[in-house]
Amino acid sequence: MKNIVIIFLFILNLLITTNGYGAVTSVGEINVVGQTKGIVPASSTVPLIVTLVIDRSLAEPGEEIKTIEITMPSGFLTQPSYFKGILRDRNPIVARAVVSGGNVLRVELADVINDFQNSIYEITFDCQTPNTVTLEATFRVRLRNLDDAPIGEFIRPQQADGKLNNDDFTLQVIPNVPPDPVIDFTVEADTTGENDVTLRWQKSDDPDVNGYLIYRDKEDPINVEDRSSTTFRDVDVLPGDHTYQIVAYKTLFLQSERSAIQTVTVSEDTAAPEPPTMLSINTSSDGVEIIWKPSVSRDVVKYQVQFSSSGTAALEPLPDGEIDTKPEDELTGYIFIDNRLLPEGSFTYAVIAIDEADNPSAPIEKKLRIFDEPYPNPFTPLSSDEDFNQVVFPARALEDASGEFTVIIYDIHGMLVKSLTALPGETKLVWDGRDEAGEIVESGVYVYQLQIGESFKTGTVIVAK
Repeated sequence: MKNIVIIFLFILNLLITTNGYGAVTSVGEINVVGQTKGIVPASSTVPLIVTLVIDRSLAEPGEEIKTIEITMPSGFLTQPSYFKGILRDRNPIVARAVVSGGNVLRVELADVINDFQNSIYEITFDCQTPNTVTLEATFRVRLRNLDDAPIGEFIRPQQADGKLNNDDFTLQVIPNVPPDPVIDFTVEADTTGENDVTLRWQKSDDPDVNGYLIYRDKEDPINVEDRSSTTFRDVDVLPGDHTYQIVAYKTLFLQSERSAIQTVTVSEDTAAPEPPTMLSINTSSDGVEIIWKPSVSRDVVKYQVQFSSSGTAALEPLPDGEIDTKPEDELTGYIFIDNRLLPEGSFTYAVIAIDEADNPSAPIEKKLRIFDEPYPNPFTPLSSDEDFNQVVFPARALEDASGEFTVIIYDIHGMLVKSLTALPGETKLVWDGRDEAGEIVESGVYVYQLQIGESFKTGTVIVAK
């Protein structure tokens, strides 16, 4: 019986390491270095990058990785000297390249991978493309163990590098014919005080054109990755004289001739940016949260949060209130927390946008009122002014209380009108004068019970329509 179990385990392990049912899971993609589309010209040498996500968290014995094997489609060729290296989680690891048949690249690792981590591998190498065109040339990638047996099946294509690019193991080969030069190329400096330059051109009729490269002076080109584009605004150009040229490209290795040089004189930036938008002020257990959406101006480099207390006319910058712009926050918005303990009173918060030339925008402002009683009282639900069309019940009306924060509102006959419950961390509740059915109540006196945990307080508010 013992021998049967041993034989069974041996066969199971053999199936795992050779028939594609292994516990190591992998996905990957191939891209042309510096490009987002998987397009290469025929009869060329191009740099390629294979990105793999290899998950060894459930790896079995016999699934230690010794070799990563890349089989290229017919007509694609490489050689050992074309191998540029391999990274694991952005760190170089030692490996050598062996090429068989001209189109099978074997990356043999100096140190076997036998840990149980989930890692990203990036293999870069140059490759000669075939002299024939094709819509879909498929690469295949496989892992091999110490015995050079395959670990699982060929790696599945899927996004692996976290970028929106080819996301596949296929490339398209197009004719090695450069596009025609771009025509009607013009440049114009901004006349409203911004140090921007607007470039215009006629869209290419070549269906294989994937974008345009704009050359300013002797700097690296600006890549406009949209074949339908006919304009581009170059923002925050240094004051002075500048030259521009443009090319159309099918790939970064297959470009048109450059256009004629266009010269433009750029002035100092004297235009104030547009202010931020959608400012909101919220109190929480962490402090006062100042939240806003970004300015529409593209040259904003930072925001400044300002503050004014009761009796102080001028807004003053808050300490640590400068927030640098970040691409990820441009989509979600910005937040600053003022963690000072403010006394009772009326305060103003403001946010301004500041561009690269230190030009400030007009402020966007919002008032914050902090009281220990409901305010305003009376209030007018039909007013268009949010400072007067709702009543705010502050949690600080009950000092040193903890627990669930609720407000229940009754009419003078003791009938329930509205119940409000705060979310965790909320320090105020707002009543807009509507009952449980969503109808605005009649003018008059209403009784409220404000409760936090076991502590409560009662009082009255007046609705004046």
